[in-house]
Amino acid sequence: MVRTHHHVERRKQPRYILREGTYAFLRPPANKIGQILDISLSGLAFTYFSTNGASCEPEGLDLLAEGGLCMENIPFETINDFIIPNEHPFSQITMRRRCIKFANISTDLTAYIQDIINKYGPGDPGEEYRIDTEILH
Repeated sequence: MVRTHHHVERRKQPRYILREGTYAFLRPPANKIGQILDISLSGLAFTYFSTNGASCEPEGLDLLAEGGLCMENIPFETINDFIIPNEHPFSQITMRRRCIKFANISTDLTAYIQDIINKYGPGDPGEEYRIDTEILH
């Protein structure tokens, strides 16, 4: 018997893949920085390194981008945080993926996120690029 899985997209905003040079920083006690994988006006996903697969809750989130763009202490909620499978199962260092949802964001933050999408999306600066959610699921 063949099972088919239908994915229902819960996100209200389109996600955009970003070029390298955009980072999320988890404030203490987590103290982790990682490359942003994709972003929307309502949340983002990024990867970061962790020792022994451990993860702790940060007290805040900052967004950083090459060229001086920075937004500090963004309110958020962690939706998911999981270990990315590794070729070396006994490694002490693991890669994790954290998915977050922005909480109560201001119009300034919304404008900042849109600026990141426009400047760091694939292709020419300002070119919009959406993730094809059918490919991801």
